[in-house]
Amino acid sequence: MKKIFIVLMILVFAATSWAADLKSVGKTADAAVTTGSGYLKGIIAHTDGTNSVTFAVYDHATAASGSKLFSTLTVTTSSANRATVISFDDHECPYVNGIYVDITTSGTITYDVYFESN
Repeated sequence: MKKIFIVLMILVFAATSWAADLKSVGKTADAAVTTGSGYLKGIIAHTDGTNSVTFAVYDHATAASGSKLFSTLTVTTSSANRATVISFDDHECPYVNGIYVDITTSGTITYDVYFESN
Protein backbone atom coordinates (compact mmCIF):
# COMPACT_ATOMS: atom_id res chain seq x y z
CA MET A 1 0.00 0.00 0.00
CA LYS A 2 2.88 2.34 0.82
CA LYS A 3 4.41 1.81 -2.65
CA ILE A 4 1.09 2.61 -4.34
CA PHE A 5 0.83 5.82 -2.32
CA ILE A 6 4.37 6.83 -3.29
CA VAL A 7 3.70 6.18 -6.98
CA LEU A 8 0.48 8.19 -6.83
CA MET A 9 2.28 11.08 -5.13
CA ILE A 10 4.99 11.03 -7.82
CA LEU A 11 2.34 11.08 -10.54
CA VAL A 12 0.46 13.95 -8.89
CA PHE A 13 3.68 15.92 -8.45
CA ALA A 14 4.72 15.31 -12.05
CA ALA A 15 1.31 16.24 -13.42
CA THR A 16 1.16 19.49 -11.44
CA SER A 17 4.73 20.52 -12.22
CA TRP A 18 4.13 19.95 -15.94
CA ALA A 19 0.56 21.31 -15.93
CA ALA A 20 1.33 24.34 -18.12
CA ASP A 21 3.29 22.32 -20.66
CA LEU A 22 2.05 20.55 -23.76
CA LYS A 23 1.56 16.83 -23.66
CA SER A 24 0.97 13.81 -25.80
CA VAL A 25 -1.04 11.32 -23.76
CA GLY A 26 -1.83 7.66 -24.23
CA LYS A 27 0.82 6.59 -26.73
CA THR A 28 1.18 2.80 -27.01
CA ALA A 29 3.80 2.39 -29.75
CA ASP A 30 6.63 4.26 -31.46
CA ALA A 31 5.41 7.78 -32.16
CA ALA A 32 6.21 11.22 -33.51
CA VAL A 33 5.18 13.45 -30.61
CA THR A 34 5.80 16.98 -31.85
CA THR A 35 7.65 19.02 -34.46
CA GLY A 36 9.75 22.13 -34.08
CA SER A 37 11.92 23.13 -31.14
CA GLY A 38 11.43 23.17 -27.39
CA TYR A 39 12.24 21.28 -24.20
CA LEU A 40 11.38 17.72 -23.24
CA LYS A 41 10.01 17.89 -19.68
CA GLY A 42 9.30 14.26 -18.92
CA ILE A 43 7.73 10.91 -19.70
CA ILE A 44 5.37 8.86 -17.56
CA ALA A 45 5.44 5.15 -18.43
CA HIS A 46 2.53 2.89 -17.46
CA THR A 47 3.70 -0.72 -17.92
CA ASP A 48 1.93 -4.08 -17.89
CA GLY A 49 3.62 -4.98 -14.61
CA THR A 50 5.61 -7.83 -16.16
CA ASN A 51 7.81 -6.66 -19.05
CA SER A 52 10.48 -3.97 -19.01
CA VAL A 53 10.40 -1.20 -21.61
CA THR A 54 13.32 0.46 -23.38
CA PHE A 55 12.94 4.10 -24.46
CA ALA A 56 15.06 5.76 -27.14
CA VAL A 57 13.98 9.37 -27.72
CA TYR A 58 15.24 11.26 -30.76
CA ASP A 59 15.48 14.90 -31.84
CA HIS A 60 13.55 14.13 -35.02
CA ALA A 61 10.05 14.97 -36.23
CA THR A 62 9.18 11.73 -38.00
CA ALA A 63 11.63 8.87 -37.40
CA ALA A 64 13.91 7.06 -34.96
CA SER A 65 17.04 8.67 -36.34
CA GLY A 66 19.31 11.60 -35.69
CA SER A 67 20.49 12.71 -32.27
CA LYS A 68 19.16 11.04 -29.15
CA LEU A 69 17.80 13.42 -26.52
CA PHE A 70 19.19 11.19 -23.77
CA SER A 71 20.85 7.79 -23.47
CA THR A 72 18.63 4.80 -24.14
CA LEU A 73 16.77 4.06 -20.91
CA THR A 74 15.24 0.79 -19.74
CA VAL A 75 12.31 1.02 -17.36
CA THR A 76 11.92 -2.03 -15.16
CA THR A 77 8.53 -3.00 -13.79
CA SER A 78 6.74 -5.22 -11.31
CA SER A 79 3.15 -5.82 -10.33
CA ALA A 80 3.65 -3.43 -7.40
CA ASN A 81 5.42 -0.75 -9.47
CA ARG A 82 3.76 -0.30 -12.85
CA ALA A 83 4.35 3.45 -13.31
CA THR A 84 7.67 5.24 -13.77
CA VAL A 85 8.31 8.97 -14.09
CA ILE A 86 11.27 10.15 -16.17
CA SER A 87 11.68 13.84 -15.33
CA PHE A 88 13.94 16.50 -16.78
CA ASP A 89 12.75 19.31 -14.47
CA ASP A 90 16.22 19.86 -13.02
CA HIS A 91 18.03 19.48 -16.35
CA GLU A 92 17.34 21.06 -19.69
CA CYS A 93 16.61 18.58 -22.45
CA PRO A 94 16.27 20.75 -25.57
CA TYR A 95 15.17 19.50 -28.99
CA VAL A 96 15.38 21.36 -32.31
CA ASN A 97 13.52 19.23 -34.88
CA GLY A 98 10.85 17.50 -32.81
CA ILE A 99 10.42 14.50 -30.52
CA TYR A 100 10.22 10.91 -31.74
CA VAL A 101 9.84 8.12 -29.17
CA ASP A 102 11.01 4.61 -30.04
CA ILE A 103 9.99 1.89 -27.56
CA THR A 104 10.97 -1.75 -27.29
CA THR A 105 9.02 -4.21 -25.14
CA SER A 106 7.55 -7.67 -25.36
CA GLY A 107 4.56 -6.50 -23.30
CA THR A 108 2.19 -3.56 -23.38
CA ILE A 109 2.92 0.06 -22.50
CA THR A 110 1.07 3.33 -22.39
CA TYR A 111 3.15 6.47 -22.03
CA ASP A 112 2.63 10.20 -21.78
CA VAL A 113 5.18 12.75 -23.04
CA TYR A 114 5.37 16.26 -21.57
CA PHE A 115 7.17 19.02 -23.44
CA GLU A 116 7.39 22.77 -23.89
CA SER A 117 7.41 24.12 -27.44
CA ASN A 118 9.22 27.31 -28.43
